[in-house]
Amino acid sequence: MNGPEILKKAKRTAIMMVSPETGMLPAEMGDFAPYISGKTGGLGDVVAALCEGIVARGIDCHIATFDLKKRFQTERHLDEKGWRKIRFTIDPDKIHLVCSSIFADLDSAYSGNLLLNAAEFQKQIVNNIIRNVSAKCEGRLILHSHDWMAGGAITAYAKSRGCPILHTIHNIHNGNIPLDMLFGIDIDSMAWDIFFSEDNGRRCIDSLSTAIKSASIVNFVGDRFLGEIIEDNFLDRAIISPNVRQEVKVKYDHGATLTITNAPSLRMYPERCESLVRKYGPDDDIAAAERENRAEFQRRTGLMVNPDAILLYWPSRLDPAQKGVEMIQDIAQRFVIEHGDVQIAFVGNGVGQDRTHEEILGRIACASGGKITYQRFTEPLSMLGYAAANVVFGASLYEPCGQIDQIGNLFGAIAVNRDTGGYHDKIIDLELAIDGSPRDEGNGFLFRDYDPGGLWYGLSKGVQFCRMPLDVQERQIKRIMREARKKYDLNTMVDEYVKVYEKLNGGRPLF
Repeated sequence: MNGPEILKKAKRTAIMMVSPETGMLPAEMGDFAPYISGKTGGLGDVVAALCEGIVARGIDCHIATFDLKKRFQTERHLDEKGWRKIRFTIDPDKIHLVCSSIFADLDSAYSGNLLLNAAEFQKQIVNNIIRNVSAKCEGRLILHSHDWMAGGAITAYAKSRGCPILHTIHNIHNGNIPLDMLFGIDIDSMAWDIFFSEDNGRRCIDSLSTAIKSASIVNFVGDRFLGEIIEDNFLDRAIISPNVRQEVKVKYDHGATLTITNAPSLRMYPERCESLVRKYGPDDDIAAAERENRAEFQRRTGLMVNPDAILLYWPSRLDPAQKGVEMIQDIAQRFVIEHGDVQIAFVGNGVGQDRTHEEILGRIACASGGKITYQRFTEPLSMLGYAAANVVFGASLYEPCGQIDQIGNLFGAIAVNRDTGGYHDKIIDLELAIDGSPRDEGNGFLFRDYDPGGLWYGLSKGVQFCRMPLDVQERQIKRIMREARKKYDLNTMVDEYVKVYEKLNGGRPLF
């Protein structure tokens, strides 16, 4: 060889997450990562966990999300001067924030005017971020979009430019964005990949239908929910739009759908969670740890301090369209009266600007004499609630995946919810050998009917288990905690996603 051998760095394909929210991002994504966390539910947790797992494998990972400036400042205890210093001195690196006065002061992407938020988000990502990230990667980019806000013009643009797309459906919510809100985007150049709709006489982009149409592969986070769409469930309710159902069926018929179950971030395990007063794992004295965390949770939320109480915990948003909050409002007071050893805790916000159910639960809590509490969502309090709970519950009409049952099981609580979607996939009724069953199995209880009576039945079954002798409970809780760690392993979820990315990358590895 005449000259020195030149070693060229291997060319890598990057993954860019596009999501309206995220939980705490891994430090490996840059010095800016600790300042960005704006989750409102399970979607943010899953996106953060996926970033964590991808980065750990040496894959080039980017994320584009909303710049919720006020919320980021509040969570990091920064004033305007402190925030500006961070923004002007720290390179965001792999984190691409969409900045706008439209949503800078909002708590989440789902507050304020949702269509206006989505339009601004989509315009900036289409006109700037995708092109810039793709150029850094010399065109080797896979887009992983999450939720309807990350669909619409974003996925249509990426498809029209030849970028492979994986779209994950975390929920079936949707938005029809009028074309005049997307002024500044070259709609004509991507019209073939858009699902157009009409709303009040205005031509719109159907964001979720467009995401499904333009995606190379559409991923669901649970088998049962995909089946419910294909089998035409919920036709009697305005849950799944005909457009979305049509596009899902087309993708399914062409073999372009799959399911990957969500897995929680390792930061959400009780042995690692910084929000607890006493950390613990399946090999520890769980009852003692839960009693200590329960007493602290009771003090912080105004419940009567009684670590021996049976605590039923609702950690979901107060959504009457999906989560069934009106049903627990109907029975909560009567339930704690009839079950004297029970307390009920709610930690969650209303939907968008709707404070109706926050006010109702606040009144119920005030009238309960310290047996019921309602608190607006903060992540530290929410996580402490899991460590305090005996039962983590909900009453979902439908559920693509659900995560509260997973986290509850990881923390040693049993799960109660309705037999639908992701809860059908993940909750198995508890059956114990001491009661005559062939073996110990299950992690909670399902109920069938979407009404207060069904919820009462499910909660009563949970309370019945919590009144069993402590040694019986402890044995089952340890089993449930271990099984949850095995079943919802983050590495397994990331491995499944990496296989999909490599398929979209022409079968070539990413690292």
